[in-house]
Amino acid sequence: MRRPALLVLLGVCALCEPAVGQDFQLSYVAGGRDEAGRFMGGTEMRLLAAHGGRLFAGNGYWEDRPGPEGVQGAQILVLDAPGAPWRVDHQFDERMPNGRPRDLAMSGLFEANLVTDGAGRALTRPVSLLIASSWDLTGASQVFTRDDATGAWSAVTLAQDERNLQFLPQIRSFGQHRDRATGVDLVFAGQDPRGILSGFYDPAVAGRIRWSATPELDLSQVSTAGISGRNGYLRVPSFAEANGRLYATVGQQIYERIDGAAPRWRLVYSNPHPGHSETGLRGLTVIPGPSGGEVLLAAVEGNTARIVRIDPRDGSETTETDDLLGQAWGMRPNYTITAYNDMAKIGGAVLMGTMSFIPRPAVIPPGHSVLDVGYGQVETGAWYLIRWPNGRYDVRRVATAFAQPAVATRSIVASPFSDAAIYFAGYDANKAPAHNTAWVARAPVATALGSGR
Repeated sequence: MRRPALLVLLGVCALCEPAVGQDFQLSYVAGGRDEAGRFMGGTEMRLLAAHGGRLFAGNGYWEDRPGPEGVQGAQILVLDAPGAPWRVDHQFDERMPNGRPRDLAMSGLFEANLVTDGAGRALTRPVSLLIASSWDLTGASQVFTRDDATGAWSAVTLAQDERNLQFLPQIRSFGQHRDRATGVDLVFAGQDPRGILSGFYDPAVAGRIRWSATPELDLSQVSTAGISGRNGYLRVPSFAEANGRLYATVGQQIYERIDGAAPRWRLVYSNPHPGHSETGLRGLTVIPGPSGGEVLLAAVEGNTARIVRIDPRDGSETTETDDLLGQAWGMRPNYTITAYNDMAKIGGAVLMGTMSFIPRPAVIPPGHSVLDVGYGQVETGAWYLIRWPNGRYDVRRVATAFAQPAVATRSIVASPFSDAAIYFAGYDANKAPAHNTAWVARAPVATALGSGR
């Protein structure tokens, strides 16, 4: 097998958010320090979340080859205002016995907004919590909750599994939903390999969420059909509410929660054309149905990648696009990941980041380049898709002066500031050595969406 290329950052951009302009601009480049002298790096910027009028970002050090700063653990970074410098909000610095950081990368970052308690009673005032999870090398799955009054993060362990070097136990997704029968506002965690756990607001417990001890949906009871990568291990990549009901993607399937004091989950959809995929369905999002009501949008990861629209009432599907990148680029990918975590709904459009492998040999059209990661080659741009309300799609790129291949757009979020902008974040290490390759970029909404409405 060809040895993967090690990417080294050839320059460090300013850590401050650039002045507002009309083009894409880099907001964060890994490899510098914040005003308190704390190192800010990352091979990947995996997650963005708006909370409390600030922008938070979760990075990771998967496949990192450390520089003079030494081995680093995952970080949560924060941007307080446009033009302000990024800074470390929380450093995961606990170490394993061998000195390796316990928390390798952030796997979830989510704002939960709750107005009722565990009995369905209205809270005195609404509660907004920023919660996170990580790739924990001990096999534990923890939920971290931020105290906005102090800036401190508290941890609660939801599950402890055996360390598995082939598939690290983790909480991959969070969601929230008000139970239609009990009136309780619930937070959900999709934990692999256990399943879907739920919790409700309780100020008396650590993290202020009282989590269930056992999963509502047990992954051991779910089919692994259509998951051909990672030895058939299942993930719970995403949640979405449609028509007042909660849905979750599990591998190549979608499940619906049946609310009540004894909740259960029922299968509503199975992908009939799964192909080869390590994850299955990603980025579950609700959109208006063509004939009324709400329907679900999901991205199929793999060598039969496509965007599908599913009517949850009967599980019927419509393929909205299955060769969008091939047509736009003039070369057809042989494996694509779209909507790593979520899709972003901005100004009536749905935005989703993407990354693709390009088969060997292939003629690379002008304006494109590839990066050899040993077992394949990836298109190096930071691309994203736009779905317009009429069902039409555009393919666009975060067009700015990256100091190294951008490789993937992993997360997209509307600016929490009053600057009418959109933030993008990314890089995917793809099992290849990397260093200081995480990035965040911003653009005015008009630039990011263009004139394709």
